[in-house]
Amino acid sequence: MSTYAQPGGKRQKVKEGIEKVEFNTAASATDTLSYRYYNAAERLHSKTMEDWLKYSLSFTEFRTCSAEYPRTSNNRPWDDNSHSMDNYKRCIKAFFDLCTKLGVKYWTAYDSDLLHLSDSWEENKTNFDEIVEYIHELGQRYHVKLLWLAPDLHTHPRYTTGAFTNNDANVFAHAATQIKKCLEVSQRLNAECFLIWPHREGYDAIFQSDVARELKLFVKLLKITAEYKDRLNSKLQLLIMPYRFNGMQKWRDTEILNHYMWDITSCLFFLKNYGLDRQYKVCSPPGHHMYMANAYNMLGGVTIINEYDLSQTKSLTLMMKSIIDQNTAPLGGINLKLRLRRDADARDAAVCYVKYIDVIAKALRVACNIVGEQIFSKHVQQRYISYYSGFGARVVSADVTLEECEEYYKKNQVHEVTNSKCEHFDFVFQRYLDSCDHI
Repeated sequence: MSTYAQPGGKRQKVKEGIEKVEFNTAASATDTLSYRYYNAAERLHSKTMEDWLKYSLSFTEFRTCSAEYPRTSNNRPWDDNSHSMDNYKRCIKAFFDLCTKLGVKYWTAYDSDLLHLSDSWEENKTNFDEIVEYIHELGQRYHVKLLWLAPDLHTHPRYTTGAFTNNDANVFAHAATQIKKCLEVSQRLNAECFLIWPHREGYDAIFQSDVARELKLFVKLLKITAEYKDRLNSKLQLLIMPYRFNGMQKWRDTEILNHYMWDITSCLFFLKNYGLDRQYKVCSPPGHHMYMANAYNMLGGVTIINEYDLSQTKSLTLMMKSIIDQNTAPLGGINLKLRLRRDADARDAAVCYVKYIDVIAKALRVACNIVGEQIFSKHVQQRYISYYSGFGARVVSADVTLEECEEYYKKNQVHEVTNSKCEHFDFVFQRYLDSCDHI
């Protein structure tokens, strides 16, 4: 476990000139390589901050700049942009160094981040074995664990019109083979989860698409994935990330207009309708989609991207309150999918992550105060008090008919509108946010 200095304490030096990021409440505004709010070992609401937040860094974004610019324009001293195994190993080692300096114990990746996937399956298998052994050794040395691995079923041209739902059976077989290998690698690296991202599953023109057939193909591949995981005797939690949760607010692809998993509602219905809700949970961004996934007990993880406005501390606090109300962090934790600027060096890369880690930790502190003082929980209980006894309790816990509802209404006609005190409690919430600077 990472050790943290007391405020004002001496820092531990780490190679490459970057100091280990530590908790220091007295850090100045220009000390951007300190945590003001995140103290991994500190206990809040019966768990450590590290347990509540369960941060993971995305290796995908660590290696990628943005969709608009190629990686060759990046300023990465550890990355020569080649497809050599030595370059992949250098990038992984630099990434693990960063995780260690930040005190983050988990990481995530797509298979295409770890090696160049060629058209030769035997070559890929050999390279996979080599890179997995290297990662295993690094993981033991750095104490950084793979949270989830995902097959890249969207960047290769063969997947332009989908992987699960492609009209070509050869593409379906290729996707299935890729998933099988990723499951085996996940098992070898003791990952906790396995992610599926149906990025290109959908249709453009309905007159040339057999939607019913494509949905059956989609279901088939998800089912055989779950079945193979069970045959491996793996405890992996299967995760699925609906399309719009990838963080892109604007369309950057024109091939697919109608996605089968556009939002949380379509995803949850799909899983429930085909009996897959027992095997898969959903990754979601903060906000409404996350609350709905939580309400259905289907939240598998939270994804934070650069486009998320860190000034929205209210939304982040509600995110953490939702997690606290469940009394445990989702198995997929909080994944930081943060793309670095093209000119970012190692120090600036670390600062980018510190910024997000600390703001979310601040939200956790506020959420723990809110839950601990129970002002909002008591207000919510009072709002629904009519459902705790009498007729209201029967509505919730037993069968009632429309006739019974009518009979009750006749005897208990109420025409007053109850004041929800929305403005009052909105201001109370804001004062909790304002008070965090004094924690």
